[in-house]
Order: sequence, then structure tokens, then C-alpha cells
Amino acid sequence: MTVPDRKQEQGFTLIEMLVALAVFSIAALALMRLDIYAISQTSAIADARLADIVARNEAALATTDPGLTFGENRSTVTNGGSTFDIVRRITPTPDTRLVRVDIAAVQQGGRGRAVLTMVKRVTP
Repeated sequence: MTVPDRKQEQGFTLIEMLVALAVFSIAALALMRLDIYAISQTSAIADARLADIVARNEAALATTDPGLTFGENRSTVTNGGSTFDIVRRITPTPDTRLVRVDIAAVQQGGRGRAVLTMVKRVTP
């Protein structure tokens, strides 16, 4: 009866399997964190884009508003399922035919923020 030579045996030891599983789990956790970060950034970009759309809508309203008054005006707007606080500030410019309109849209309970500045011609 011959005893098989241990050098000819093939396979992994228990220690080798545990090390391989540890390395694999660390790599998998890193990929999961990267995925969570990507989802969070996508949400932040969507909120910022929606705030930009709301600010541009307010700029369009200011462009067509014939009765602009100097000073600050605050309002609330709901758009895309989110509520935004709007601050519209109208200030004179050195040219009396023009006014400066600053618009800020801030999402309530979210990360969406947008600021927009435009110049409007004053109708006589």
C-alpha cells in the first residue's frame, strides 16, 4: 500500500479560502459604497436642475411683468412635486432704462438651489 504524496494533492486550504473571501468582501463593500455615492449625487443633481428650472420660470415671469417694483419679493412655488422658496430682488442700474433682477430658488427640505441674475428693460 502506497501513501499519496502531499505535493501532488490539489485544492485550497481553509486559510486560503478565508483570505480569498475576506479580499472579495472588502472589494464588494467598496463597490457598494461607490454605488450609494453615485445614487446620492444623482439625486443632488436632479434637485439642483429642478431648482434651476424654477428660477428660469420666475425669470420668464419677471420678463413679462409690466409692473415691477423695486425691492425684495418673497414667494413659494411648487414645481415637480417639490416646494421652493423664491426670493426676487429688483434693483436700479446706472442706466435708468434698465433694472437688475436677482432670483434665488431654494428647495424646501432638499438640496436644490439656483441663483439667476438678469437685466430687464423698463417700459416707460
